[in-house]
Amino acid sequence: MVNSWNKLLMLIFTAAVVLLASCSSKQPLPTEEEKQAAKTQVPCIIALPVMVDLKADKAYRDQSAAKGPNSALHMELELQENMRRDDNSGFPLGTDPQSSDDLSFQTAANLEKGAGYMDQLLQEALTGTNNLRFLSQRQLTSLLPETEIGQAALLRSIRSKLKCNAVLVTTLSRYVQRIGGNYGVDSPASVAFSMKLFDTSDASVIWSATFDETQASFMSNVMLAHKYGLKWLTVEELVALGVDEKVAQCPYF
Repeated sequence: MVNSWNKLLMLIFTAAVVLLASCSSKQPLPTEEEKQAAKTQVPCIIALPVMVDLKADKAYRDQSAAKGPNSALHMELELQENMRRDDNSGFPLGTDPQSSDDLSFQTAANLEKGAGYMDQLLQEALTGTNNLRFLSQRQLTSLLPETEIGQAALLRSIRSKLKCNAVLVTTLSRYVQRIGGNYGVDSPASVAFSMKLFDTSDASVIWSATFDETQASFMSNVMLAHKYGLKWLTVEELVALGVDEKVAQCPYF
């Protein structure tokens, strides 16, 4: 009888903690009035294909590898990969074939796979958004200026040819699959990405958001229990959670 009572108290306590965490940790979402005002300010948005930031992913893997050669996130460096360069705002400018940073081919392939999956998630999440248009990689290539390079030149080209006053740039910098199953892992899923909305007239950032999470166990962080539930998420589930969260927080969509 005592054991049953203790279990019941534990369940009640756990439910209360999850409920309080849910109420306290969520960011306020934009109101319909705020959304309407934002869409009036930015009536046309071009969403570029999701970019990948290989440098940020390598920094994360270096930190993970420093924990020891037996770390589940430690990967053997296999291949030198071209790196994307960016300016201070994080807008992609091109590739640097002379980069000395080594990258695992598999890691780079995982990031590209993750970027493709994020493209699908964003299109699904923003279906029906009247003021937003997605560009394919081929369409983006056709808009790249022939005589100029850099952020401002691309934004001017988009503004001139597509008559849109904002560009959404999403950059995926970490996409690590869990090692294990729903109820036990050797290492959890980990995802990091940023979203920036640029004004095509002056290249200023209108809105930005970041998602950078490695799932923690329920016991180590009960404040996130409402977010993850009571199982270990796959990387696909974690990035989908992040996309839904950031799209909901943006008043311009």
